[in-house]
Amino acid sequence: MYVKNIMRKDPVTISPEASYLDARALVRERGVRHLPVIDKHNHMVGLLTDRDIREAGPSNATLLSVQELHYLLGKLKVVDFMTHGDKLVTVNPSTMIEKAAQLMHDHKIGCLPVLEGKEVVGIITEADILESFVDVMGLKEKGTRITMALKDEPGKIHGVLTVFKKHEVNLISIVAPSYEVEGKRMVVFRIRTQEYEEIIKELEDQGYEVLSVVKWPSM
Repeated sequence: MYVKNIMRKDPVTISPEASYLDARALVRERGVRHLPVIDKHNHMVGLLTDRDIREAGPSNATLLSVQELHYLLGKLKVVDFMTHGDKLVTVNPSTMIEKAAQLMHDHKIGCLPVLEGKEVVGIITEADILESFVDVMGLKEKGTRITMALKDEPGKIHGVLTVFKKHEVNLISIVAPSYEVEGKRMVVFRIRTQEYEEIIKELEDQGYEVLSVVKWPSM
């Protein structure tokens, strides 16, 4: 899956010459946390976040009057407190979702502007990555979650899948974290049935170590 499949197209944007008050109002009215800052050619020159707006705003200890604050904030431009383009991490529509997630994790950022050349065509956020994870894991599908401990050897997962096939059960997803416990990988299978008793019995009869079985959703 690629960024273009889950990105938010036509994101809310703002001009670098817009005022602090304009930016704050736009974030509140549109319910967004990230504003790509674009010039008149739709080229990205920076990024503004709700955190930037909070940090650029007045502290509670200010001695200025409301009128004075309003005047000064009206003079403060987005370009003065945004993150500039040369410091941003971006992706293109053909970037893989896995790569986008890794970039957000490694750089500890909440969004990635999506560019074609210099033009903003979308944005991808932590919420989009989480939604993709839910979809890939099949968490919205009814079934059974089976956790097993398998030796990290070729063919081990194939043997489990053979049992599922024998019982004519479709697979929803497989997840296998990279770490090992006592020389074995923890592997989570989700299958599209909640009638699992005979399947588990056959797996255990064949020597597989089944750690837990949970109907999904569990409530």
